[in-house]
Amino acid sequence: MSPTKMPARRRQPRHTNFSPVTSSTRLHLCAVAEDPEVRLRHVAALLAFTPTVRRIGSRMRIRFEHGPTALWLTEALANKDVELIDVGGDGGTVEVTNPQIVLGRYGFREGRWVFGQGVNAALGISRGAVHAAGTFNGHGLKVACPSAPMMLTLTAVMSRLGITAKPTEGDPRAAITPADVPAALDRLGIAEVAAQYRRLRETSVMGDQS
Repeated sequence: MSPTKMPARRRQPRHTNFSPVTSSTRLHLCAVAEDPEVRLRHVAALLAFTPTVRRIGSRMRIRFEHGPTALWLTEALANKDVELIDVGGDGGTVEVTNPQIVLGRYGFREGRWVFGQGVNAALGISRGAVHAAGTFNGHGLKVACPSAPMMLTLTAVMSRLGITAKPTEGDPRAAITPADVPAALDRLGIAEVAAQYRRLRETSVMGDQS
């Protein structure tokens, strides 16, 4: 009686952690130099695409998982009605009193956002969206969007900058392929992050093939 052969176990693919690239992207977007018009749209899109925004009476409270972004927003708004409630390694919270007044110049109109047009606006909106909701993995960069119309708006806006982003099915996200990520980061003015992403992705691919 011949011994039974055990089926060969398949090697499980290694999962590379791309969160350092996401954090680095947010940090670079906090530090990037930009014209006032670009900064205006950057702030607006950051708030529009951040999923953890709550309205409490006449106040708006925004929770960020990236502490330096909370500090950056507080300094960018520079208003007595804007307060940095807390900030630390696990994120930060910003509270805006009378958001209709404070954020009016940024395009906040009765609970929704109105973005401007032109290349400067496109750059600011793209930066703000990636800053708020961009995440990296081995399949590229994905930006979670509040709705399908916002997803279509973002892909159109990014195309004005020469960034190839495609809408996804299911949850609304603008997706950029791994091959297009370096060019996208360059268009956003943070090309330094591209090398970090490329190294991690090469590690991920080599791990899957080993």
